[in-house]
Amino acid sequence: MNLAIYRKYRPQKWADLTGQNHIKVTLKNEIETGKTAHAYLFTGPRGIGKTTAARLLAKSLNCENRQENQSEPCNKCNSCQELLAGNDLDILEIDAASHTGVDNVRENIIENARFTPVKRKYKVFIIDEVHMLSISAFNALLKILEEPPAHAIFILATTEIHKVPATIISRCQRFDFKKINSEDLIKRLAWICQQEGVKVSNEVLNDIARVSEGSLRDAESLLGQVLSLGEKEIDRETASLIIPSTNYKLVAELIGYLAYKNIEAGISLINKLTEEGIDLIQFSDELIEFLRKMVLNKISSGLKDFAMDMDQEMEKNIIDLSAKFEINDLIKLINLFSLKKTEIKSAAISQLPLEIAIIEYCDRPSSANILPNKKNIEPENEKKEKDSQDKGDPPPQGLQDNSKRDLKSGANNTTLKNINSKPKGKNRGFNVSLDEIKNKWHGFLVKLQDENASLVFILKVAEPLEIAGNVLKIGFKYSFHCQRVNQAKVKESLESVLADFFGTKLAIEPVLLDKDYESDFIREQTSADEVVLVDELPASLDPSQGGPVKDNNQQELIDQLVKTFNGKIVS
Repeated sequence: MNLAIYRKYRPQKWADLTGQNHIKVTLKNEIETGKTAHAYLFTGPRGIGKTTAARLLAKSLNCENRQENQSEPCNKCNSCQELLAGNDLDILEIDAASHTGVDNVRENIIENARFTPVKRKYKVFIIDEVHMLSISAFNALLKILEEPPAHAIFILATTEIHKVPATIISRCQRFDFKKINSEDLIKRLAWICQQEGVKVSNEVLNDIARVSEGSLRDAESLLGQVLSLGEKEIDRETASLIIPSTNYKLVAELIGYLAYKNIEAGISLINKLTEEGIDLIQFSDELIEFLRKMVLNKISSGLKDFAMDMDQEMEKNIIDLSAKFEINDLIKLINLFSLKKTEIKSAAISQLPLEIAIIEYCDRPSSANILPNKKNIEPENEKKEKDSQDKGDPPPQGLQDNSKRDLKSGANNTTLKNINSKPKGKNRGFNVSLDEIKNKWHGFLVKLQDENASLVFILKVAEPLEIAGNVLKIGFKYSFHCQRVNQAKVKESLESVLADFFGTKLAIEPVLLDKDYESDFIREQTSADEVVLVDELPASLDPSQGGPVKDNNQQELIDQLVKTFNGKIVS
């Protein structure tokens, strides 16, 4: 009977173990120095060498020909040969998934551990999928791990470490196995192909490494299926019968269209995929994964190790395309296509969600050209506003109101003409000075009035203190003022108006001032006429229209104050 590839080429010495160098070095040193632990815990994803490492450890410890200061087993002595054949009485491999009960643990482990080894130096217990044991079985195992016999070594392996009790973990020497990178996978697969006398193209090996997602066992199983085709030379076209084809070149092509906002070409490509019968959900997954790699590359080239299934050609494409995007645009694309992917199954026309995603992204300005202002999120509104102004139509009502507002303190107002003369959506960088902010603070409060009138009263008794990078520190005399400004929605609204008014993005950091803090700036602000109420009070309540408020109007004034401050009457 022919053995499966992953069984036929299971590593028989430490040098053959693919990847996991951080673990190999430690275990080999322990074997060479004789300072082995009584219990080991191997954890990590499936198919990356946990059980193989456990067998190698057991083989090395009991090898009859291994010399001191050596770690490799000879693979020739009786101990090594019996382990290879699977009939060594002193090495017990137990599948915890099928022996979950406490009775199994007592019979197979606890009772056996009491007796000395029959032939070898150590009696080794390899417990695979240990997380499948029941609570009572774990409790029984815990007792022997606390007081293990000198001749017994326990090696636990699991793919779900979170299911193993902390009391078990704390009594073991833990090793975390990692997924194997593409380079190591391809080297191992190429070596197996050489042993089998079959020439497999690098493209096929790359595809196998990509599909296996860091699992050597999956990669070897897939290679076995490819080799079963019976060909002496296997290229991508031949292997496509077995290996799911990748669409990454089409993905890169679509991202290129998105970079240049080419809606027509992008939609044409999506429809071409549909006509060719390509699974759009799989294509979306590959698109999102490609965008993720671009984000990692954009952050730092050192993060490419986390994108394992990436050959040199793909890496070059990612670097080239990343230069055409801002990182915020890539994040928007990931969120957009992740959302649209969920709509593909239920859509009447399968390609429609992806077409809409292309239109939505290409039909709005990139993050490099807009301020973080809610008013700029809808490019269609900007377009309509610009068109209406070009045709001589009156500006939107909000702009009319702002342009007409006046302050009795004599501060300069921002007129409609000045607003439109400012380059739309341009962020001039963090070059606004503290003096400029203080000089225009009164005008900023006027603009804030339309967004959140209650904040104006708080900021009138506050003072801009310092600009550190893109952070504006504002001093407040009262702690509840700081708490109010620190609220997420309030801070977001405040930062949005601040960016819109000063033309630069600033984050706000509230600072609590000392009780005795005196400031000419605050005195000037508080001595000026009220910013909000002068414009907002009805004529019947405005002293300038009819003298002081009379007693019978007191309730109306209270109602107005409650409305202005978004408050409520508690007593």
